Amino acid sequence: MLTDFLSFLSKHQLIRDHTKPTLIAVSGGVDSIVLCRLFHKATLPFAIAHCNFKLRGQEADQETQFVQTLAQTYQVPCYTKYFETKIFASQYKISTQMAARTLRYAFFNELLQLHTLNQVATAHHWDDSVETILFHWIKGTSIWGLQGIPPIQGNTIRPLLFARKEDILCYAHQEKLHWKEDSSNHTIDYQRNFIRHRIIPLLHHINPNFEETTRTTCAKLNDTACIFSEHIQQTTQEVLSFKNGVGYIAIDHIMQLPGSVTLAFEILRPYGFSFEQIQTCLAQPLSSGKTIHASAYILITDRRQWLVQPKETKVPHHVPVCIDVPSLLPLDSIPACIDIHGAPYRLHIQTIKPDGYVIPKAAYSAAVDYHTLRFPLQMRPWQQGDRFCPLGMKGTQKVSDFLINTKVPLAVKDRIWVLTSNEQIVWIVGYRVDERFKIRPKTKKILEIKAE
Repeated sequence: MLTDFLSFLSKHQLIRDHTKPTLIAVSGGVDSIVLCRLFHKATLPFAIAHCNFKLRGQEADQETQFVQTLAQTYQVPCYTKYFETKIFASQYKISTQMAARTLRYAFFNELLQLHTLNQVATAHHWDDSVETILFHWIKGTSIWGLQGIPPIQGNTIRPLLFARKEDILCYAHQEKLHWKEDSSNHTIDYQRNFIRHRIIPLLHHINPNFEETTRTTCAKLNDTACIFSEHIQQTTQEVLSFKNGVGYIAIDHIMQLPGSVTLAFEILRPYGFSFEQIQTCLAQPLSSGKTIHASAYILITDRRQWLVQPKETKVPHHVPVCIDVPSLLPLDSIPACIDIHGAPYRLHIQTIKPDGYVIPKAAYSAAVDYHTLRFPLQMRPWQQGDRFCPLGMKGTQKVSDFLINTKVPLAVKDRIWVLTSNEQIVWIVGYRVDERFKIRPKTKKILEIKAE
């Protein structure tokens, strides 16, 4: 067991720093007790974290005492915390299990920050991973939910995933270890317990080696997921672009590819949209103005593209932000970085000599004649009634008309800002510089602005 344990640690590079203790989550059950013994045998430094969720009365209190005694035996730190789990679950309207999980990992992360600890190790084993796969399959999932529990996830490692439950019990008996049995593990009140005690035994009638077969299947799915992930990343780069904090997705491109619904869903999954929502949108891809909502984002169909943006898109018309460029740039070519309150970007500003200068073509870059400006400059959202003289044109034009002519989507207009000098628009950020401030042959100094 110890050899397999060390091999698994090395294969997945689970221990990042052998000099810092790993925080082991210890319930008192056989799995976490074995994990502690393996760390001890491998002479790997560790500390213990134990949670008492106040759900099983005296039994839970006995487990807490048992774990604290265990820590004394190994002479390692033991961090214990009691939680009002049912109150927390009621307050946030979540299940007791979800509340316990949320509280547990918040406690672990707190300990990692307070103490010099490497990472958190939990005692999940391969049987737990099989139950997770079945749970996801029953509830509904994609390929990501069929890969099982990963050996490492963020600052959490699972060093026992190589082992079956029967292996862990066999090792515990060999080492003459003592542990506490959680009586709730034997009930079928929880869905995972129902899978463990009712569904998996039935599957054994079809395939007695079900767990090992699942291990092979997961290895295949992991490789498939890697290929799939690379395809998603490549497609995302081809179809998704950003402007003024809004994502633009080319619908036509997606619809020409195999598996268009799944592709679109994977691209938009980070924003919280469901598969069913994307399926509905693709059924009527050209329904301009159609809007769907996720918790924090909205998706809008506009002509032959989708727009995805945060729900809070309107910027309040607060006092304009002043930018005193001369004080920021005492020397030529020394850039300044400015965060603009409420704007979807920050500005990088520098002064440049015109010799050999090439005007940038990027939408979020502007170059103007420094000496045509009156300081301080101001940044603000555009307003109805604003006028400017678009570069290359004579006379002024309403900003609203310019945005219409440029076919700027309605959902984007509220996110557009302008840079002004003496109440004249110098630049509609991301779109057009004003003719009156352009660089000319006689320009002696250039102000270059890049919006990030």
